[in-house]
Amino acid sequence: MRLPVSVDRRPGRAGPAIRRAGRRAAALSPALALLAGAAGPLRAQRADSLLLRADTPVASARAYVGNGRFTLLGSPRGTEGALSFLAGLYEHFPGDVPRIAALPAWNAVDVHDGAGWLDSTALAPGSLAGYRQLLDMGDGVLRTSYSWVHGARRTAIDVEAFVSRADPRLGVVRIALTPSASGPVRLSFPLVGWPAPQRLRLAELQRIQPDWGPARLWYPGRAVVLDAAAAPGADGGSVRLRARPVGGATVAEAAVVTCRGVPGLRSRAVRLVAGAALEVSFVATAGRTYACEKYVGIASTLDGPDPLALARRSADAARAAGYAPVREAHAAAARRLWRTDIVVEGDPELQRVVRGMLFRLRAVAGAGGWSIPPMGLSSAGYYGHVFWDADTWMLPPLLLLDPAAARAIVDFRCRTLDAARRNARANGFAGAMYPWEADDLGAETTPRFASQNASSEIHVTGDVAVGQWLYYLATGDDAWLARCGYPVLAAIADFWVSRVSADSADGRYHVRDVVSVDEGLVGVDDDAYTNAVALRALQAVDSAARRLGRRPDPRWARVASRLYIPYDSAGGYHPTYHKAAPATLGSVVPLLAYPLGLDMPVRARRTDLANAVMRMATEGAGSMMTVTLYPVVAAELGDRALLDALLRDTYRPWLRGPFDMLAETPRSVDATDFLTGAGGFLQQVVFGWTGLRLGSAGLEPRFRPVLPSSVRRLELRGIYIRGEMRDIVVEGGRLRILP
Repeated sequence: MRLPVSVDRRPGRAGPAIRRAGRRAAALSPALALLAGAAGPLRAQRADSLLLRADTPVASARAYVGNGRFTLLGSPRGTEGALSFLAGLYEHFPGDVPRIAALPAWNAVDVHDGAGWLDSTALAPGSLAGYRQLLDMGDGVLRTSYSWVHGARRTAIDVEAFVSRADPRLGVVRIALTPSASGPVRLSFPLVGWPAPQRLRLAELQRIQPDWGPARLWYPGRAVVLDAAAAPGADGGSVRLRARPVGGATVAEAAVVTCRGVPGLRSRAVRLVAGAALEVSFVATAGRTYACEKYVGIASTLDGPDPLALARRSADAARAAGYAPVREAHAAAARRLWRTDIVVEGDPELQRVVRGMLFRLRAVAGAGGWSIPPMGLSSAGYYGHVFWDADTWMLPPLLLLDPAAARAIVDFRCRTLDAARRNARANGFAGAMYPWEADDLGAETTPRFASQNASSEIHVTGDVAVGQWLYYLATGDDAWLARCGYPVLAAIADFWVSRVSADSADGRYHVRDVVSVDEGLVGVDDDAYTNAVALRALQAVDSAARRLGRRPDPRWARVASRLYIPYDSAGGYHPTYHKAAPATLGSVVPLLAYPLGLDMPVRARRTDLANAVMRMATEGAGSMMTVTLYPVVAAELGDRALLDALLRDTYRPWLRGPFDMLAETPRSVDATDFLTGAGGFLQQVVFGWTGLRLGSAGLEPRFRPVLPSSVRRLELRGIYIRGEMRDIVVEGGRLRILP
């Protein structure tokens, strides 16, 4: 997609099931015969679609939990310090692009069995007997259990970790251990910073090396530890730490450790190179279980001037309440989220995948005023920058499934409007030009080696406008529209008026010299998607002005009425850009039908999709983006055979590991959880299969619903329609909206 080394455009090959589906559907969709890519077999479906399980230690594609504000990634043993990301915490290191910063490791709990430390023991075969790591998406708890076999010693280990849904500043880890032999045991509870990365000066480098893959480029920013200390207590003690990434907010972590009911417990403070730890020790009795909890409060100066006090308040309150009540308060809040659910009857695999996507989007979305990077808060992928992925791919399903998360996305664009205005002026245009890659401040932060995207992949500014208008259609919130949405829309419309060029020869307005959504096409004129999204932006601001009783700028309507959209009337299709070669056909033009909803003949809708399917067959699926929306267009055409043939190929090639994480490309080995793809696939379910669209009356049926053949019944349970929760049921070709 955006990173050359991660893009995979090599041809795929169609599997037997897809080839058979193509032959059955050929009468309706000739392009199906060329469809590529049935994926390999998936693991057996779990009995409960909210439970995901690993039976061996997983070094990659790790599960994670989060509360929309911060996250915690899993680790093989469940005890190692793991990556954790806080919304809004960024490093601005000189010469580099801003990067989302990793929190100092707060979850680590190490065990010494009298002969060595658990986290230092190699993950050799048999070292963790009876291993199981279970992600309970219903309760939002990650549990890791096994028997640690260390020479002649054997210790049963059980670790639970969660990021609280009841207290947005609280993370909790509980470890229970049962030694098979009596003897001394020690446990260490550190708070510790990460080592300095091998840095790159991406704000200055004009080229990157061919062997620099994502692991080399996408390291997280570092929060440098300012001070740290531990203090022993009666049944445990406490640890505190403050850190700050260069140019970023100060973050504080306060941990309270308690090991209630452990006879002879002793504790001491330990200084670390970049942190501090509390170490407890006792003499264990064989066969007896000992449990300790680590309650960690996390706050930053984004929350208030004294983040350490805020962090301590959360940790102390949790310790006072006790583990069972704290866990239940979190689990109850997590379960309440599932009052809004997508229920897919008849296809257990699909049910599991859909719920996993929804769970992980919720885990990273919803922090007030912060948008969602392509990988959310699951990694430092794309440096944690915000792209059009948030506005076009993740926002639409969240409008119905999680309005608070949707509000955060649009509010981020509102909060950073001044930065977009400055960007427009810097490029010689009026209004607001939103960055191709935005940092926490909303500034343009694309690495220099991709500077052409920053200057010329301008469709993002139209995407922001469409997202703002969709939020209004979903909520009908006139106060928000007046305060935030309309100023953003008006500034974007002014940008497009200044960016287009009038041509006296044809009397049309044109958009010259852009990078297409199909990013290999650089310096093209009248890119179909770019012009179409500009048109949608101009139409949205006109509608918003009239809704608020304001007089729209007449230039907006004039440009909209004469803006050129490439169309081949003889062939009945949209070329990728004006005078595009046949080799470029397909790929992105189905996006004109959905999500843009551009008026066009049915023939064009069908031909655009057929061209895209043929290109997918010959070049492979590539990034998990545009292909996820092809089935929406197929459903709108009433082409169930095409919908069936496309369905598996729009998610299976990207699934990784036992926790169904999403890779960005089919051949990526490690997954960083590409949530852009999750947002696209959920749109397929919510807006494709149902035939629903957002319009002036809210959520409106636009075409007859079409379910895949494997799905007997679809229920969108507890979705939000302009502030009211409703159930929507699709069954037997009919849609019902229940009170």
